Amino acid sequence: MGSSIGPIDEALGNLSIALDASNLNSYSGSGNTSYDLITRSTAALSSVTYSTSGSVGFFDFSGSGSVTSSNNIGITGANSRTLSCWAYFNAKSTYCLMSIGVNGSGTGWGIETGATTFTLTKGNSGTITAVTYNASQWYNIVYVGQNLSANSLTVSFYINGSLQYSGTDTSINTTNSPLKVGLNPSGFVSFNGRIAQAKVYNKALSANEIKKNYDGLKSKFGL
Repeated sequence: MGSSIGPIDEALGNLSIALDASNLNSYSGSGNTSYDLITRSTAALSSVTYSTSGSVGFFDFSGSGSVTSSNNIGITGANSRTLSCWAYFNAKSTYCLMSIGVNGSGTGWGIETGATTFTLTKGNSGTITAVTYNASQWYNIVYVGQNLSANSLTVSFYINGSLQYSGTDTSINTTNSPLKVGLNPSGFVSFNGRIAQAKVYNKALSANEIKKNYDGLKSKFGL
């Protein structure tokens, strides 16, 4: 694990929270507490272990467990936002990788999967994409919502720096809440895999920013 902040994020000033299992400033390698690299607030590990593979440290979920920030992330209402994580699937099933907001119509926002494809969740529903995934490999996964007006937003979904899905939706009204890793707003937990990083930005990252962030870390993850 490294002891520095590491590669500088594009849109660093717009990070609301950043957890990085490979970074000693975020996780020491033992114990049940991780630290946000932006504010130094804590995040609690529950039934989650820590392991490494090569230069990558990660939180290991074995069909249960979660990492939940102690502080709310500060994104409310219909503001733009971006969820980003590095994830590895031990198996393919219905999972939640990360989420913000609370359960309820239009108030939650998260990255989930079905048996073969990604689902972009919002409130009590979600958009089932045609974007597939495989087990036993790392992915950089980025879900962007850009608010256009009081009633509409654009949605973009990137895998490994490349746009895989885009569309429009009604506006999101996120309730200010903690970041949940491996847990969706309704409390569903079952992720079976690894999360190395989980970040939330209080803006819609551009395609160029997403690509630069991916390029800065892809070799670390064998990509």
